[in-house]
Amino acid sequence: MTNITIRIDLNSKKQIYEQIANQIIELIAKGVLNPGDPLPSVREMAAMLSVNMLTVEKAYKYLEGEGFVTIYKKRFVVKTDIRDEKWKELMKEAVYRALAGGAKRDEILFFISALLR
Repeated sequence: MTNITIRIDLNSKKQIYEQIANQIIELIAKGVLNPGDPLPSVREMAAMLSVNMLTVEKAYKYLEGEGFVTIYKKRFVVKTDIRDEKWKELMKEAVYRALAGGAKRDEILFFISALLR
């Protein structure tokens, strides 16, 4: 199994399960987690992060609902056929938020380009 690192920010306004889920999505996007890779068990992840198992279960169920993972042989694994179109709406909201916050077009494009590198 791939050794993954997830960090929880207790001062964040995001709920812990969201932080876990978002970081797993980032690891998939960066190729750290590949299709078919199993995630640590709920118990293992909870112990790694020192959080409640129900919090990890909620993160995994969220990822399953969003289509990033599936259950195979009683384990959560990264799906091989991820088809997420929700990113378009999220991107639109983020760009509008950046523009409303005073960001310039070039700054937004530079930031997106840096993410894609």
